[in-house]
Order: sequence, then C-alpha cells, then structure tokens
Amino acid sequence: MYEWVFERVYKYLGKNPLLNALDTVTLRHYFSYLIERSYKPASLSMHYRVLHAFFVWCVREHLVAATPLDGIPKPKMPKIFPFMLDDHQVTALVKACDKSTKHGCRNHAILLLFLDCGLRLNELINVHLNDVSLPNRSLKVHGKGAKDRIVYMGARATKALRRWLELRSFRPGYDENLFIDRKGESLKRRWVQLIIVRLGYRAGLGMRLSPHKLRHISATLAVKHGMDTFTLQRLYGWENVQTAMRYVNAASPALREAHAKASPVDRLLEG
Repeated sequence: MYEWVFERVYKYLGKNPLLNALDTVTLRHYFSYLIERSYKPASLSMHYRVLHAFFVWCVREHLVAATPLDGIPKPKMPKIFPFMLDDHQVTALVKACDKSTKHGCRNHAILLLFLDCGLRLNELINVHLNDVSLPNRSLKVHGKGAKDRIVYMGARATKALRRWLELRSFRPGYDENLFIDRKGESLKRRWVQLIIVRLGYRAGLGMRLSPHKLRHISATLAVKHGMDTFTLQRLYGWENVQTAMRYVNAASPALREAHAKASPVDRLLEG
C-alpha cells in the first residue's frame, strides 16, 4: 500500500525531493490530479491515510514543523454495506466441509472460527497452541497494530476445534501454530485463502469467497442475532465504533424484525 502510493507521488513530482516539494498547495493539486484521472474514493482515502501517517512521522522526527495535510479535508468514503450471505448460504458453506478426513476437519474448524469469531486472516494463522482455552471457549489473538485480545467461541466451533486438536498430532518438529499443513508447518496465507475459495465453490455459492468476506458475514450475523455495537467493536478488534455501526446498519432485516416485535404503538394499542 505505501509503495503503491509513493510510486504515484514520485511520478507526479518528477525529480523534486519529497519533503521540499510536498507543501499544502502541491498536495491540493495532487489530489485534484487524482480526481481528474478518475481515482475511486477508496484510492483517494488510501493516499490521504498513507501521506498523513508519513507526515506525522516526519513531525515526530523533527523533519518538518507541521503536516501540510492539516489544511486539506480528508476524502469522504461512500457508505457501502459489508459483504453478506443469507442464512441458507452460510449453512450450505458449513455443510460443504468434508469432515471425513483429517485436513477436512481442520478446514471445518478454520471456517467456523472465521464465522463464529470474525478473525482476520493474520490473526487465524498466528494463533498458537497455548493461545487456545477449550474450557473457556476462548482464543487469544494477536490483532492489528500488535494488540492482543480475547475472543470467544460457541459450542459448535469449540467442538470442531477440539476435534482438530485430537487429529493434529504433536510430534517433535511440528510448528507451535494451531493450524498446520501436512508437513507440520504453519499454514500460509495463500493456502487458507484457497481453502475458503474452494469451500465457497463447493457450496454452490457461485462467488469467490475470502477470509475477509467471512469476517463481514460473521459481524453481520452477530448483530442480527443480538450482539450490541460496543461488544461487537471489542470482540472484533476495531478501534472506531463507527466501523461496528456499519454492521448494525447492514443488518436492517434483523432491525425490522426487532421493531416489529417491540413497536411502541403496536404494543401500546394491541388488544
């Protein structure tokens, strides 16, 4: 991400040195240049975030007196609902796991942890054996920004994880990570991504799934089944409560059902 942004900044500036050239006026022209070339709001926002982080570091290191972005408003991101599957599709996805083999049981446990705990991909592949507490139905995950947190599993995810641990083996030379490949080494990102893609097609969903999409699905289902916004924020490891609010808004059918059950006027005047 950083490399992608700075490649475009350097191309725009030509041979000018970065710190001498990037003042507020130049940055305004640069963002106008990006808009003229039809850069999407997400790309504009990413440029802003990267440059802001860079100049905050420069100020901290006394390379510049102040960030030139102070006079430039942050690009607005459109409000887009998270990726969702309906209940039948999620059920079909879970049923697509072949639990008759050792690594099928592993994949089943991986899928349920993504869906039940909303783990990020890096969080899942970095879970160690000593991070697991089956009696407490919990995992310690090493989250974004080097922040650890405790997440909790339901009964089915715990059962699937217990089954995988029974099959996993603990021979000398095996990696200490919870999920390992056939060689006993920790699973790589690309293999976990491939597992999820294959399960999606096997379930007949007709779309390319990813661990990040499963995180969206997990958060939406959690809200739909009663999790409040602040609990969602803490369990899923978001710094900003507004991120959690996206899933509250996305679960509008559940909100409609909740209102139908508790409509103030209907409850007052019924009977």
